[in-house]
Amino acid sequence: MGAVFLSPVYILLNIYLALRILRWFSALHMVFTSLWFIVPFSICYAMLALTPLIAAFDRGRFKIWTKRTSNYWLGILMYLLIFLLLSDLGRIILRLFQKRSVTAPFGPFYDRIITGIALIASAVLSLYGIRQASHIKKTQYQVSVHKPCRIQTLKIALVADLHLGYNVRLRHLQKIVNVIRDMDPDLIIYAGDIFDNEFDAVENPKKSAAILGSLKSTYGSYACWGNHDIEEVILAGFTFPSGSSGVSSNPRMNDFLRKSHIRLLEDETVLVNGSFYVCGRLDASCKEKSGTMRLAPSELISGLDQSKPIFVIDHQPSQLIQLSEAGADLILSGHTHDGQIFPGNLTTRIGWMNSCGKLALGNATSIVTSGAGIWGPAMRIGTSSEVVEIMVTFQS
Repeated sequence: MGAVFLSPVYILLNIYLALRILRWFSALHMVFTSLWFIVPFSICYAMLALTPLIAAFDRGRFKIWTKRTSNYWLGILMYLLIFLLLSDLGRIILRLFQKRSVTAPFGPFYDRIITGIALIASAVLSLYGIRQASHIKKTQYQVSVHKPCRIQTLKIALVADLHLGYNVRLRHLQKIVNVIRDMDPDLIIYAGDIFDNEFDAVENPKKSAAILGSLKSTYGSYACWGNHDIEEVILAGFTFPSGSSGVSSNPRMNDFLRKSHIRLLEDETVLVNGSFYVCGRLDASCKEKSGTMRLAPSELISGLDQSKPIFVIDHQPSQLIQLSEAGADLILSGHTHDGQIFPGNLTTRIGWMNSCGKLALGNATSIVTSGAGIWGPAMRIGTSSEVVEIMVTFQS
């Protein structure tokens, strides 16, 4: 239903952009006012603009091409809108100061120079974002847990938001695995959104599972599901219910984790080495998608030996205070992507208590990673793809 309401807005925005770009071309030279240019340009623009819709519902041979193209297009579209709207706003302000009609035709300066700068800025920023998305950095945190433990230190590799699929393929996955391997971790945690809704989009699942399964750690690998670890229709990066039930509607996802030697925890807790607990939560979206009620923090942690360290994996950092009060010592999350592309990183900092990084919550610590993969627009601007290394020390 959301797509029905958004479609007219999307169409109008694209008509605006197409007309603005055509107007710029026409200001450059008369040859661009010819139907021999306008018609091919309009067809090419329409094909790009329609790729998100085609990718969402196509099940044929062009699915991969349209999906990948649409992911690049969505990022480019956003920056075209930002810069061209800013240029139009500047024109309106200039006209008001000159006490002239704001609907007066553009002068050659605006049509050729300012609009040109806006288009070039959009292209440069988009290319930078595409390149930035392919880099993986290592972020390090130190955490002290004020509980005794038979081991003195624990090195955790935290990975979230792989989004294996059209954006994140074998090459990117191998980069992530290389960073984790170089850490030589004691424990590997996958904090949800391992998939990007469509298992069929995973490039060579057998090889992808083998790459993840090649990682070694002292105490193993654990994961929880995220809101994208379920088969649903994706339109412009957003998901629409497919009518399936359950938190993960594709058993191949569970099988993939087993082959990758990753233990999935769905509102479950394990005592590792008799030393510390790892609790994996169902995702906060599970009730909305399937009617499944996940355990409250107090229900998940009740009955545990509170003298032992308790680590909680919760994809969305939405109940940090409740988890802290229930007795969690370390809460590991993802989901936010730190906004992924500017200005999204500004809005996530408003909407989440801890949108990215490390936050002390009484005796607990929340760590939220910006994610190792990307979602929707295939770009990162103002943020980084990362794998987090957490050095935990225990104090009695």
